[in-house]
Amino acid sequence: MYIDPMLLDDLEKPFESQDHIAELKIDGIRSIISRNQRSRIYTRHQNEITYRFQEVVSAAESAVATGTILDGELVVCDTESGKPDFAATMRRFQSTPRLKHTPGLTFVAFDILSYKGESTRSLPLMKRKQLLEEAVQENDIFKRIRFMEHGFVPLFELCRQQGLEGIVLKQRSSLYHAGKRPKELWQRVVVYQREDCFITGYSKKEVAWTLGVLRNGQLVPAGTLKYGLTDTIRKKAFPILLNTKVSENKNFVFVLPEIQVRVRFRHWTDEGYLRLPVFEEFVQI
Repeated sequence: MYIDPMLLDDLEKPFESQDHIAELKIDGIRSIISRNQRSRIYTRHQNEITYRFQEVVSAAESAVATGTILDGELVVCDTESGKPDFAATMRRFQSTPRLKHTPGLTFVAFDILSYKGESTRSLPLMKRKQLLEEAVQENDIFKRIRFMEHGFVPLFELCRQQGLEGIVLKQRSSLYHAGKRPKELWQRVVVYQREDCFITGYSKKEVAWTLGVLRNGQLVPAGTLKYGLTDTIRKKAFPILLNTKVSENKNFVFVLPEIQVRVRFRHWTDEGYLRLPVFEEFVQI
């Protein structure tokens, strides 16, 4: 059985509160696992991926009580550091379904939506945490997320120092709102990096700019910028982009690198691109 996951509100900075708990934000694939006679795994977009993670299905038989639906993250963790490895997670997700075992593959359960066949979504978060502990017996693959009841700001700073994705602050009394993004109930605080990039082109098919960065005096591709490009921002840049065209193909128009922008992003990918860049401001225009 699939249930739409509850979504996260955005928060710029962490805060301290006795009414909240804090969890690490796991950089993996948000997943719903339904454990009945046969376990099923779904992404947050309701795509069933059970066949891709058969070792998770097998591990659920001993770890998860029948009649349970879990919300959590599928992630491959580095076997030495223990840190989530998003690139390794995506490689596993995109690999052949016949792959039987990936070292470090983990399902981190942070909520329980059904227990013993009964919905738990109308229960407060801390009661659901108690049931989660009953329903999930940890093994090599299944883990319950740990949470903190204070020290949220130092935890976020530790994430920054260690290169982790960030934290999620959750109201202790929050109910589970399936498919909704309620204000201020679950809030993510993401650790962002920042980079100054040059606009090297724009898409013919969507609102997107190609980016480049200087490396050893050479301009190298850094990915595509899609987020944060409001009408005002695009109107400011577009006359310059039109007048500095160099070449084009069926998808993009390429321009001289005359406009420099500052973006925030999650991290650099293994391929050398910005992951999820967001426009912040013009540096040079």
